[in-house]
Amino acid sequence: MLELLEYVAGGVVLGFYLLVAVVLPAAVIVAFVLLIGTLLGTAIDPAVGALPEPIRANRILVAIGRPVRMVVVRGVGIALFLALVGVASSGPSPGVLQRGFQQIIVTLTAIQDIVATWITGSVLNDMLVQLQPASGEAPLTSLRTLENLVVSHIYTTLKPGVTDLAFRWTFAAFASALVAVYVVLEPARAVRRRIAHAISPRAVETTLSEESLARQAELIAQALARATPGAPAAPAPVAPAAPVSHWGRPGAAPAPAIAPAPAPGAIASQRVAIVTWDGELASELERQLDAAGFAPLPVRSVAEAFASRVWPAIVFIDARHLQWLAPDRLPLLVRARLVAVTRDDVRVPRGWQLDTHPIESGADALLDLLRRRDARRHAPATWGTGA
Repeated sequence: MLELLEYVAGGVVLGFYLLVAVVLPAAVIVAFVLLIGTLLGTAIDPAVGALPEPIRANRILVAIGRPVRMVVVRGVGIALFLALVGVASSGPSPGVLQRGFQQIIVTLTAIQDIVATWITGSVLNDMLVQLQPASGEAPLTSLRTLENLVVSHIYTTLKPGVTDLAFRWTFAAFASALVAVYVVLEPARAVRRRIAHAISPRAVETTLSEESLARQAELIAQALARATPGAPAAPAPVAPAAPVSHWGRPGAAPAPAIAPAPAPGAIASQRVAIVTWDGELASELERQLDAAGFAPLPVRSVAEAFASRVWPAIVFIDARHLQWLAPDRLPLLVRARLVAVTRDDVRVPRGWQLDTHPIESGADALLDLLRRRDARRHAPATWGTGA
C-alpha cells in the first residue's frame, strides 16, 4: 500500500518541480516577449492605418495580413529579447543572438539546479543520475525514487519526532489526498454542475429590444383606448322642477358635493402616480408629495400607471426608466402627464422634453413645479374666455 501511495506522491512532487523550475521561468520569458511585441504593434498599427481604405477593407489582404503581422511581431520580439540578453551578458558582438540563446539555456539550467537542491538536497545532474531506472525496471519507478529523495531530504532537514517509515507514509498519504481533491473531486464537481445546468430549465432572460418597446407602446395605446370615453349621449329632456337644495336653481342639475380642502398652498387634489423601482427614491418623493397635499400611487411601469380607466393627472417617473422608452412611441396625452425625477448623477436622456424635478430640491420646489403646470393647463381656457 505504501508503494502505491509513493507513486502518486512522486507525481505530485514532479508536478511541483516542473511548475517552479520550468513553467514559471518560461512564463517570465513569454511575458517579456509579449511586452516587446506589444510595443512593436503600437508602432506598426499607425502605419497600417495610414494605408488607403480599399486596401484595409480588402478581405483577402486582411486574412493574410493578420497572421503575417502576428508572426513578424512575435519573431521580432523573440529576436530583440535574445539580443538584449546577449548584450547584457557579453556586450555587443556579431553573434549576439546566439550568445543570448546560450545565456538563456544556462540561466534556465541554473534555476533547475537551485530547485533540485532545494527539494532533494542534490544538484540537478546528481538527481537525474539517481532517478534513472535500473535495467528491467518500469519507467514509473523514477516517480517513487523522486518521492523517496524528497522525503529523505525533508526528514533529514526537519528531524521530526517520528520514525522514517511513519513520515514516509504521512507524506505519501497527504500528497495522495491532494491529488484526490484537485484531480478527481474538483473535475467531478465541475462535471456535475455542467450536467445540472444542462438538465435544469432555462431561465427566461428579459431583453430590451425594438419589439419589447413596441409592445410596451401597444399596451399603453390599448389602455388609452379603454380609458377614452365615447361621444356623450344627448341628455333626456326634463321638466322644470323646484330646487331640491339651496345650491340649485329651477331647471338646473344639483351642484356636486364639496371636495375636501387641500393642504395650504397646494393645488386641488389630483391623482398622482410614481414610476420607479428605487424604494428610497419612492419614499422621498412620497414624503414630498404628502407635504404638497397629494396621495401618490407607486407603480412599476408607465403601462401600469395608465392601465386603469381613470388616468393620473401627473406621473412622476424615475429618469433612469426613460432610457428604456422611446418618446415617439408614446401617445402625446401620455407624454404630457410625465414629470422626470432626477438626481445629481441622473439626468433626462437625450430626445425627451419633460418637466424635471430634482429630488434634492425638496417639497417647496415640487410645489412650485406643480403650480407652474397647473397654470399652463388653465392658461388656454383663460385666454379663450377673455377673447
